[in-house]
Amino acid sequence: MNFDDTIAAIATAMQPAGLGVIRVSGRDAANCVKSLFVDDSGKSGILHIPERQLVHGWIQDQDQVLDEVLLTWMKGPRSYTTEDVVEIHGHGSVLGLQSILSLILSHGARLARPGEFTERAFLGGRLDLTRVEAVSDLIQANSNLALKQAAQQLRGRLYLQIEEFRNRLVDIASILEAVIEFPEEGVDFGNRNECIAKLERLYLEVERMIQSASQGRRIREGISIAIIGRPNVGKSSLLNIMLQEARAIVTTVPGTTRDTIEESLQIEGLAYRLTDTAGIRESDDPVESEGIERSRKVWQEADLTLLLLDASKALNEEDQTLLKQCDPGKTLVVANKMDLCPKKQPSWLEHLKGFEWQPISAKMNTGIEDLKQNIHLHCGSGIEHQTEEVWLTNLRQQEAGERALAALKRALTGMKEYEGEELVAVDLRSALNAFGEIVGETTSEDLLTRIFSEFCIGK
Repeated sequence: MNFDDTIAAIATAMQPAGLGVIRVSGRDAANCVKSLFVDDSGKSGILHIPERQLVHGWIQDQDQVLDEVLLTWMKGPRSYTTEDVVEIHGHGSVLGLQSILSLILSHGARLARPGEFTERAFLGGRLDLTRVEAVSDLIQANSNLALKQAAQQLRGRLYLQIEEFRNRLVDIASILEAVIEFPEEGVDFGNRNECIAKLERLYLEVERMIQSASQGRRIREGISIAIIGRPNVGKSSLLNIMLQEARAIVTTVPGTTRDTIEESLQIEGLAYRLTDTAGIRESDDPVESEGIERSRKVWQEADLTLLLLDASKALNEEDQTLLKQCDPGKTLVVANKMDLCPKKQPSWLEHLKGFEWQPISAKMNTGIEDLKQNIHLHCGSGIEHQTEEVWLTNLRQQEAGERALAALKRALTGMKEYEGEELVAVDLRSALNAFGEIVGETTSEDLLTRIFSEFCIGK
């Protein structure tokens, strides 16, 4: 990375708002802005301004005033990027912000890449990779629990846990290294049992973290719920009533939904990703068939399936086929159209062997809140009370953790079977490297590029 250049970008959303922020970072940040800013006293420049204080003034292009602003500057390394940073807080006019940004770029700055400010914070040593990912998670959080988890990770909870694992591993590895490096000193590996005990405790803690990684990912990404059923059973109506908006088209014509529709819903502070699927049936229509295949894929990958059945009618062949293909442990049968049911219970309850069912009427908006609570009971109950745990929150972290765990297992086996110290030491180094990948100390450039490319420009 070239730290010699200066970058600039609009750091707020590109839409009209009450406030807009432009961020400039680099060793020439002050020079790129100084001729554009005039404070209330009529003095231009920014270096006379006390550091880290907001000062009122104007941004102007020669004699033309572009905006009334508040400006602050921070000298590196005590800034977000560890470089000199200037921030201009103006009105949230998209055209106005773009005009000011163009002026700054004409004075020597270049437009920042997506995530480049955070990338400089990472490369400058201010953030490790877990906190970098927490920044992105915090921006994109779609539930209260996801927001809380991201904030905790941004404070370094996962980083500190991984550092503790690494320090304990280094203590064990140092004993082996002493045996290997100084054989003439007669250093004996007599405390092998003690090292094995320490390594076993470490292995169990890392294993527990790996096993709970799915919980962290669920909080971050949301729990996936697939709404399936034959055509015209009320799947789109259910999605709309749960979201309380007309998100999906509802008609009496079977097969209206031809592709999956995904939306997020928050229940008890936890995000759920609801996917309305195309009615699953045999079809000669190539467009509908493609939608059905996509629906099956969503169904297979979902954490929970809502199988909608018509409570007012007997099960047809399509209903029975879907029932046979569903896993009772991951399926909640939803009896829709209870308002049309001639009896208090559907006639097909005897077919629900092993399945739990929930009565609703999407049309009359009855039973919906009970359904939401049942969904949360199946998938999210108890998660809100586990947020003090330290979790891996994405697939990258989980895969690196699994590599560390595998290396620890090999080292343990080697110790117990009295393999050579050199072979055990190699496995311990592999585990250390895998832990280093989690926090970003041994991460490839390609992976870093991919991570930062997912950020928005200005962050």
